[in-house]
Amino acid sequence: MADSGRDGGLDVCGPWGKAGGGSVPHPLICHALDTAVVAETLLDVLLGPHCRQELVDAFGPLGDAASWVSVLAGLHDLGKFSPTFQGLREDIAAESMGPVAAVQIRRLVQWKRSGARTDCHHGVLTVVHWLRILRSWGAVPAAARSIAWALGGHHGVIPRAASVQQARQAVGDNGGPRWAAGCDHLVRRVVELWGLPEPEGLPWHEVRLSPEAVVGLAGLTSVSDWIASARAEEDYVGTDVDLASYLVQARQVEVKKVERLAWRPWRPAEDTRFRSLFAEERTPHPVQVAVEDVVSRMRGPGIVVVAAPTGEGKTKAALQAAATLVRRFGLRGFYVAMPSRVTSNQAFDVVDQLLHGQEAPPVRLLHSTAGEYLKARSAEADAAEAVRPVGVDVDGGRDGDGDAAEWFAHKRGLLAPLGVGTVDQALMAALRSSHVFVRLSGLSGKVVVFDEVHGYDVHMSTLMDRLLWWLGKMRVPVVLLSATLPARRQHTLVESWRAGASGEMPHEPSLSELHAGAYPRVTWADTETHAAETVDVEASSLNADRVVELVRVDFEERAEWAVQQACLDRCVAVVHNVVQHAVDAYEQIVECVDQLPSEERPEVFLLHGQLLQAHRARVETQIRTKFGRPDDRGTAERPLRAIVVGTQLLEGGLDVDFDVMISALAPIDSLIQRMGRIQRHRRGDDRPGLLMALTGVEEKRKKIAFPPYTTHVYAESVLLRTWALLRNRTRLNCPHEVQQLVDLVYGPGEALECPQGWEDQWVKAAGQLGRSIARKEENAQAVRLPQPRDDVQLWELTAKATGAGRTRQESYRRDEGR
Repeated sequence: MADSGRDGGLDVCGPWGKAGGGSVPHPLICHALDTAVVAETLLDVLLGPHCRQELVDAFGPLGDAASWVSVLAGLHDLGKFSPTFQGLREDIAAESMGPVAAVQIRRLVQWKRSGARTDCHHGVLTVVHWLRILRSWGAVPAAARSIAWALGGHHGVIPRAASVQQARQAVGDNGGPRWAAGCDHLVRRVVELWGLPEPEGLPWHEVRLSPEAVVGLAGLTSVSDWIASARAEEDYVGTDVDLASYLVQARQVEVKKVERLAWRPWRPAEDTRFRSLFAEERTPHPVQVAVEDVVSRMRGPGIVVVAAPTGEGKTKAALQAAATLVRRFGLRGFYVAMPSRVTSNQAFDVVDQLLHGQEAPPVRLLHSTAGEYLKARSAEADAAEAVRPVGVDVDGGRDGDGDAAEWFAHKRGLLAPLGVGTVDQALMAALRSSHVFVRLSGLSGKVVVFDEVHGYDVHMSTLMDRLLWWLGKMRVPVVLLSATLPARRQHTLVESWRAGASGEMPHEPSLSELHAGAYPRVTWADTETHAAETVDVEASSLNADRVVELVRVDFEERAEWAVQQACLDRCVAVVHNVVQHAVDAYEQIVECVDQLPSEERPEVFLLHGQLLQAHRARVETQIRTKFGRPDDRGTAERPLRAIVVGTQLLEGGLDVDFDVMISALAPIDSLIQRMGRIQRHRRGDDRPGLLMALTGVEEKRKKIAFPPYTTHVYAESVLLRTWALLRNRTRLNCPHEVQQLVDLVYGPGEALECPQGWEDQWVKAAGQLGRSIARKEENAQAVRLPQPRDDVQLWELTAKATGAGRTRQESYRRDEGR
């Protein structure tokens, strides 16, 4: 029997909520019940423990907090109970809502056709109705606004106060008192069906929502709406429906939708020690042991910063930390944020190793070419494997679950428990952009790992600081990895997280904090510590006392030098800062190689970011196979002699090593990273001494010259400071000198003395750098989220919303070691 409840002549089942191309609608109240069921199911699935607890505490005075949250989320489309929305399908609404409503709808439709009126979005009208209803129930203005905005902004952008005021006055659109009474009746009917008491008798004046609770409610509402909206048109039930029976059915149908998403939390093995998770590693490196010890001592969620050379196993250390933190603090999983697609693919394979043999939810790989990579390795990642690659780029492409609406598939990348992808996908959660609260909600229940944080440009770093502030506010554990992190930058990162967790402004660093000479090191802080703590760590035998010999090679002679080295039965890397320089060197090398006897010719490879994607993937595979870890599956015999010419992709994108290297001058941190690719893996005792040749810098009488376009990639000031350190050196001792060198280049200007005769260029370049940093910080500040203060308004998160892709300004430029 149909539910025929009426108020003021408006049938509670009359307003349609979904209407495809046919004549049978899905009633608004049914969609509300669908969404409420999904929200009830997702509350313990989507949100992290802190956000969830904040939300439950906010509505705790009402009694059954979880039910009230679910019902409110379900009633997110209350603004559809209006002439302006119902008029979108006048034929359906006029028949189902009665003659009086039909007259209003038809009159409004005629106005719209004449061009005298414009649509009033139903999300804005949802805010209008909920502000009125919540205030009538006794909610204080701040709580009423927070709840109403969270519900009304479910399409991604939170309405501004001016828009709400305009919609309140647009009686033709909202329908006035008669339609408002119908909304009230629909709300009361849903509350009744849910078995909740009459809201007027509850202490709504005690409801208070923290920023975490507001973000949680907004994110939960949007995601629940997406899932509930995934209903085929043939399943629309029409207006002749018994609501009590329908709710019973919805509890079965909607729960299955959530189950099919495979969003069940990851439950790591009880023993999360490094040796248990990575049994194939015979002896953990000291850094891995230190990280394991640090996370075992953390009494609450916190931040861990690992600064160590390449080859120390930082990625596996971070995954061990993630497993421990997930288990200890009841989290859902992790997201590993890598600097590039190549490193994302490599991290995805390490996650495969971690989860092998475990019962785990599917892992999503999040970047624009993930589908191609997953297709190539599908034979290794079929349904029997722990890692099931069902995800692609967050903002493009579907990934296999046909039950979700297509536009939901484009947005849900960070919502799955386990994910690996580019850092951009995480940094989107720091932008004032559509559905940013969904991204924050998706991260709220995870450990977030950021790799190579030293490589972020100023724009990315500014966003990163604000994201860490929000992650600290939401008590999201964070692990940061870096090979070359300036002490000042480390302090800023740690303090940003701690500021969010403590609700206080970051404290200014002391002199000792800006001279953190220990390297390698693990720095950490949690919600229970008063200050960050640092653990000094020894380097592994692979990286201990690596003395790298430095030689100089003229830029025009670099190709000849590389061929000479290869002819000594060596594998040589040639690393350039500019693509065209790499291409030129490659062509010169090929020309030289062609003149050699065939049996003496080295293999020659070219890799840079402007290659066609398919060709680049093939080259990357060849390089990994020939120069990767000796014990990797499928690793072919290393060539006797070879030359690999490339750009910064060889600096940190591939886990490969070479016998010797020639590199164009780059910032000191980049050069140290590149040195880490010299004899990175053990291959016996017959390899030559560690050798790096520097090229691409020329000292003229009063001018330090670099090859064309070099200063378009790296700031001239940083290059000058790096060369001032290295010009008279014949060797570097890694890791002992790493921190000192990095801090000298990126520390206060007076920390490094200007060589005599460079003064004019030195001062001019420093001024340009300062202005560039200020401009980029200003640009990033204009699009980033506000601070997560207690009085932050939800609309501030999407005010002047920007495109979610604005996470970077430049691909490689690192102006100040950020």
